[in-house]
Amino acid sequence: MKRNDSRLLAGLILFVAGAAVLAYGIIAYNHEKSSLGGALTLAFGGTSSAMKQATIEMIAGGAVALIGLLALIFRGGRRR
Repeated sequence: MKRNDSRLLAGLILFVAGAAVLAYGIIAYNHEKSSLGGALTLAFGGTSSAMKQATIEMIAGGAVALIGLLALIFRGGRRR
């Protein structure tokens, strides 16, 4: 396997995994926000631990997807 091939594979894996974690975080955040417990927590001026966890998942997933995208764009080397 050539170096460019391994960088391409690593970039694709990072991008797909990051996008999946980002999507999961968005779904979990919206689910918690629309639940009765989440609505009551927001009404009384706080955020639940599930909402904080979903926020961390969204940030981490977005960062990993961005790193994967940058790895795909700047994978280096000349094409022959």
